[in-house]
Amino acid sequence: MLGTCHGAGLYVLASESVQIPWFDCVFADIGDEQSLSQSLSTFSGHLKQISNIKLQSTRQSLVLLDEVGAGTNPLEGAALGMSLLESFAQDGCLLTIATTHHGELKTLKYSNEAFENACMEFDEVNLKPTYKVLWGIPGRSNAINIAERLRLPSVVIDTARKLYGSSSAEIDEVITDMEKLKQDYHKRLTEAQYYLIQSKRLHSSLLNTRRKITEHSTTLRLKKLRDVSDSAAMARSILHKNVRELAASAKKTSQHNKAIESSHVSTTNSLHTASDDKKPTITDRSPSDAKKFDKSSAGRFAVPKVGDTVHVSSLGKKVTILKVDSSKGEVEVQAGIMKLKLKVTDIQRL
Repeated sequence: MLGTCHGAGLYVLASESVQIPWFDCVFADIGDEQSLSQSLSTFSGHLKQISNIKLQSTRQSLVLLDEVGAGTNPLEGAALGMSLLESFAQDGCLLTIATTHHGELKTLKYSNEAFENACMEFDEVNLKPTYKVLWGIPGRSNAINIAERLRLPSVVIDTARKLYGSSSAEIDEVITDMEKLKQDYHKRLTEAQYYLIQSKRLHSSLLNTRRKITEHSTTLRLKKLRDVSDSAAMARSILHKNVRELAASAKKTSQHNKAIESSHVSTTNSLHTASDDKKPTITDRSPSDAKKFDKSSAGRFAVPKVGDTVHVSSLGKKVTILKVDSSKGEVEVQAGIMKLKLKVTDIQRL
């Protein structure tokens, strides 16, 4: 059957997305073209169709040949089929797909890079094709196996296998092993693609997790810096407040000491004035009064030493002498956390 089409298309029956080129014409030699009226046998009918295809096909044509070289002596048919296929390849036909049971045609792939083998996967249990194409594997004949499944006499099957020959059986076993290897390869490839997708997802998840951990670490570090800064600011504020309070307390104490000193000077001046008015003499006092005055003066105005503990009446507490300045009549004392300078007259020795 010879067919051409213009501006027509068919669905591509494939499990995965595929792309195929544009064909200007599609030529097919399929079926039995024998004709009694034209004195054509099956083989002659095929040759006539192929001859017409050779004349009309171009470099943009798709050629489909079913059972090329069939219908005659197998050896001659295989030789003619090989010659026809090589002729299509030399003419530069875009794509030629040929089916055959001739084993010789399956070896073209190993002598000419323009050819490639492929076969249709066959379910030997159910004796049905799976319609899955296995690339790179030549198809094998299942005639004897099918005959056995169809329950032909075992004698016929055994005899056929003997006549088929051990060498042909070994070739079939090799092809069978190649089919299994191809199936295992596709299975492993599918598994590898699945695990590759999973690993990419896991890698993406790990990258996302690492990014989140980095962001969290940065956030924690910034929070710690803010906390330390806030604590330092609070400590400075408390320290400044304490310093101001201590300064105010020291100032108040100094003012109080000055007031006591001023009061003491005023009292001393008053005593001096009264003394001048009375003009007392030593003989005016009794021996007991003189003794008392001496003891009071010695206890109150005697120059203290560093480390002595004295009493400051203006503060109402005991203090420790840190430094003595005899030339100025001053002492430096430790009152709790404060250091104060006082007149010697403002302290009393214990």
